[in-house]
Amino acid sequence: MTPNQTLNGRYRIIDALGEGGMADVYLAHDLILKRNVAVKLLRFDLQNDDQTIKRFQREALSTTELVHPNIVSVYDVGEDNGIHYLVMEYVDGTDLKRYIKANFPIPYQKVINIMEQILSGVATAHDHDIIHRDLKPQNILMDKKGNAKISDFGVALAQEEQTLTQTNAVVGSVHYLSPEQARGHLATKRSDIYSLGIILYEMLTGRVPFEGENAVSIAIKHYQNQIPYVRDFDPRIPQALENVVLRATAKNPFDRYKSVTEMADDLSTALSVKRADEKRFVAPSLTDETIIADASSFETDAKDVAEVKATVAPQATKQVSQITKKRRNRHPLRKRIAIVMGIFLVLISGIAIAFYLSFPKVVTIPNVTGMTQAQATKVLKQHDLKVGHITRTGDQKIDYRRVIETLPSKNKQVQAGVSVNVVMSQGPNSYVVDNYIGDSYAKVAKKLRAKGFKVEKSIVQTAQFDQGKIIYQSVVPDQVVVPRVTTIRFSVSN
Repeated sequence: MTPNQTLNGRYRIIDALGEGGMADVYLAHDLILKRNVAVKLLRFDLQNDDQTIKRFQREALSTTELVHPNIVSVYDVGEDNGIHYLVMEYVDGTDLKRYIKANFPIPYQKVINIMEQILSGVATAHDHDIIHRDLKPQNILMDKKGNAKISDFGVALAQEEQTLTQTNAVVGSVHYLSPEQARGHLATKRSDIYSLGIILYEMLTGRVPFEGENAVSIAIKHYQNQIPYVRDFDPRIPQALENVVLRATAKNPFDRYKSVTEMADDLSTALSVKRADEKRFVAPSLTDETIIADASSFETDAKDVAEVKATVAPQATKQVSQITKKRRNRHPLRKRIAIVMGIFLVLISGIAIAFYLSFPKVVTIPNVTGMTQAQATKVLKQHDLKVGHITRTGDQKIDYRRVIETLPSKNKQVQAGVSVNVVMSQGPNSYVVDNYIGDSYAKVAKKLRAKGFKVEKSIVQTAQFDQGKIIYQSVVPDQVVVPRVTTIRFSVSN
């Protein structure tokens, strides 16, 4: 769209405001109500994708029922000559990401005031069983009066709908992604609370808690690493305020606040002098007691050992003396019996050795990591081994339907003919989708199928792209998804 163009005869475009994963946003003027509005237009390359259109429309449906001063209002939704659009309240200001950068350090009371506005808006969404799933500073707008307004419910789902689908099960920005979403689990209200805790962390420190070489490495840190302490960054931050961050970002969802309202109540008293001596929050699931047996209960007292030796020693000496005496007086017949017994023992030993040599041969488990099931089966048979149970699990490094390991493991020596259990990869539990527009479909499809994605394509006649190049993808770039439950559809130029 260009300035002065009119959408549906009502919304005159003034200027571009920004670009998103699936839509472009413009400042426009409502010619009927005489007010400025923000118009979100679905990107041209996504106009014919039914799933994206449904997601775009879902944003409008999700937000229209949310009437709250800290949530961006949706005024209208429609279509004009194949262009799908969404008309929203225009917030004259900036987003929270830029606000933090421009105003850091932010006074603690101001941080709490802003967070209380955000929490109030999210509480309303949760009251309607709507989970945002992508809360981040970029989706929180700040007007010139310092009021916060939550936007972009494009990935939000009503709780009832969320239980019915697992397609693109992990959606959200990786820096604010909850551990359960990073693992590929469905988001809950407590997942939003985790993201809110990360936002509070960033407002207090001016940075996100985890950085990495790529999005996957950051997601892994979210479900493996302890969130850094904000008081290590700034010791002046009250412990009670740090505790709000720690509880909201607990790895176990059940250790977090039960609701956004509970988090808001805790935050409201974080600067109170009554909480000045508060101890650092430790997640309850990390403080479960483990009973450890005292090692001394398995040891014999040194005094008891000495007493036993003192009691046994005279008896043992006496017995040895008697045996020696008997040996000296042994009858010659007994010597012959001893010789016969010796010969008998030699024969038994020979039979035992022969029996042992008749055992099956010993072989070494080959390394079949990275092979397909068929390839691994062939190699194991070549080593006189059988294939046992086949199990499957997710793996970040090993490609889809490739061998992760064997049980017994490689290089172990076993008897020929035994069964070897094989663990197959289901691909990564989480994967960040790149922007493949303009890339070769053949190369991209091969790469994604190796990760476990189902890949589909449709041919589009166009002169704008070379033959075989991708001109559209159904999954928005930078989204974190679970490959084995995700289908990516590509439009390919011909």
